[in-house]
Amino acid sequence: MTLTEKSMEIFNYVKENGGRVSVDELAEAIGRTARSINANVTDLCKKELAVREKEAAEEEGAKDITYVVLTEAGKTFVPSED
Repeated sequence: MTLTEKSMEIFNYVKENGGRVSVDELAEAIGRTARSINANVTDLCKKELAVREKEAAEEEGAKDITYVVLTEAGKTFVPSED
């Protein structure tokens, strides 16, 4: 299974940072907006390499936090050319 360059960048960041990263942290780390990485996260989810997990904000009126979390398949994934 292959990944696009941008999906691979996101996958590698999540994998190198414990397998669970917030979308906001991810976007800041790779220099893109949270909205711009959405399609790449969806690609990883469709390939069953990651899932999105929402966590309710602790403060009233604050935005919920969405995490990108590697699945078991994602934790052992090695990209290939096919």
